[in-house]
Amino acid sequence: MQVYELLSVGMVILLGLLGGKVFHKIKIPRVTGYMLTGLVIGPSILGLVSTKTLDDIHIINEIALGLILFAIGGEIEIQHIKSMGRKVINIALAESFGALLFVFITALLITGDIDLSILLGTVSMATAPGVTLMIIREYRTRGPLTDTLLAVVAMNNIICLIIFRIFFGAYSFMQGEQLVAILIILFKELVLSVVLGVVIAVIITFWEQKIDDLSELLLVIIGGLLLGIGIAKTLGISPLLVSLIIGAMTNNLSMMHRLVYKELRQTEMPFYIAFFVLSGASLHLGSLYHLGLLGLGYLFMRPVGKYLGSHFAARRYGAEPQITKNLGIALLPQAGVAIGLAMNIVEYYPDIGKTISTVILSSIVIYEALGPFLTKLALAKAGEIHLQE
Repeated sequence: MQVYELLSVGMVILLGLLGGKVFHKIKIPRVTGYMLTGLVIGPSILGLVSTKTLDDIHIINEIALGLILFAIGGEIEIQHIKSMGRKVINIALAESFGALLFVFITALLITGDIDLSILLGTVSMATAPGVTLMIIREYRTRGPLTDTLLAVVAMNNIICLIIFRIFFGAYSFMQGEQLVAILIILFKELVLSVVLGVVIAVIITFWEQKIDDLSELLLVIIGGLLLGIGIAKTLGISPLLVSLIIGAMTNNLSMMHRLVYKELRQTEMPFYIAFFVLSGASLHLGSLYHLGLLGLGYLFMRPVGKYLGSHFAARRYGAEPQITKNLGIALLPQAGVAIGLAMNIVEYYPDIGKTISTVILSSIVIYEALGPFLTKLALAKAGEIHLQE
């Protein structure tokens, strides 16, 4: 990084921290404060952080998103999932495919383009893990809804990444891409990423058995995660699934890593603050003017699909009333994962990708503004917020 980028990162973290504290005092979630601070200092308003600077320091976002997905993966505990039965998996499948179905049908009715509709539908499945994680940590929520929400969001991102890659591969084949090349990409994304995540987790677990110093274990976990992200990018595969798998496998193989969660959170916070401030800075208010009929359809039908899917699946599998009534409300946030998938389409197919990215980027302005409030509201209605404000 050059001097200007370092100054920008420092400014982003300090202003984000200040903004989060100010908004928290007026009963607004800190994560919303971070994003609104970013919006104000970003290109849309003051321009203290330029579009070029956002591109130059994108590595911060990649590390932060990796840490977020690692933490979300760390909430996947096999014994806990078993105790919850098939309920969580089925709810995650229902809310994911609910969004896909409702967005697909709406987009098809509006555009008549089946390819665009199915790709937009697959992107709609993604739920932002970072907002969910930050709200739960800020308000120290505990209870059935919190446990289910974390597990569903973790499963949702796995499902979304897999389904998107399958449908994107099918679309590429219809566009004339060689089947062998598509199968290689699918292998890399769906098999190699899992293998890489498992191998890194095994290395962390093995190393853990050789040390008795928590600070060293913290370094091993962070170093292993960054290694996984770096290898994934070198191999041309998404580091998102790799990070999530590392978190899940480490949680289930390791005996000590939970002991460093408190220390790890202290290390994570500068990256998290920078991530959400930069996410806010990357929001362009002007994109709302380009929302259009397709964008409005996406904006309203994605939440409907997620709410109905989670509601009926939760009721079908005997979930507690606070889960049945409130889970769907907490699934609105959408950000980094969806943007990454949309940009992937733009990279290979600019024509159809431009339409999809416009819809996603304009909708995210609304989702990121309302998402934290609704997640907090759902957890409050379930009686699981335990922080005295």
